[in-house]
Amino acid sequence: MTKQKNHFEVVRQADIAPLIHSSDRRRILSITFDPSLARTREMLFNGAGFDVSTFRDLNEAIAACQHISFDLVVLGHSIPLEERRRLVKQVHALCAAPVLAMLRHGEARLPEADYFFDSSENPARLLETVINILGPKRGNR
Repeated sequence: MTKQKNHFEVVRQADIAPLIHSSDRRRILSITFDPSLARTREMLFNGAGFDVSTFRDLNEAIAACQHISFDLVVLGHSIPLEERRRLVKQVHALCAAPVLAMLRHGEARLPEADYFFDSSENPARLLETVINILGPKRGNR
């Protein structure tokens, strides 16, 4: 007598691991106007085990902030300074996530932001800053 396999038993753990652990991953909302920086930051943060949502449209980013619980919001330096200031205030009003403001080299800090990063520093330093804010990656046990 041969035992028939249930088609649900064929699913490998590797196939569902991202679904199981995705809720454990820290979520980053990345907002920038520069498509190249958007891709670079997304790859950098994803590679370190963070779940990243990237937006180049401010209205879409604010809508995401209203509906998704983020652990950190990263505002790119390609967004004009006054828009970054308004955006920090909106983010603080809508979600509990701290804001990391990317600054152009020599640009004054935004008093509204929780953390700052000089964009002239290398990406490894940016990742180190994010890890210091959020803690080491989780969910990739």
